[in-house]
Amino acid sequence: MTSLAPEPILLATLRVVHVAAYATRNWTLGEEISRKQINDLWEALHEVPSLVARWRPDAETELLRYFDEYDSKWPNPRLRQIYEQHLEH
Repeated sequence: MTSLAPEPILLATLRVVHVAAYATRNWTLGEEISRKQINDLWEALHEVPSLVARWRPDAETELLRYFDEYDSKWPNPRLRQIYEQHLEH
């Protein structure tokens, strides 16, 4: 049986996806942000819904790896920072 991520992780992850969604929407209003950055952002996030829906003991490591990969390439949004800040609330 698969299970959802624990509520604090699920809520923090949803916050990351929310920020990514409105950032992407705002980026499309201009030409300042490259398609490469948008693609990298969604490359980091496209597995997240599936991952939190089939949570397992080592899943947070995988989740953070996705966030860190994006964060190592681009200055914003800082996915891991958003996640960790929201976990603290």
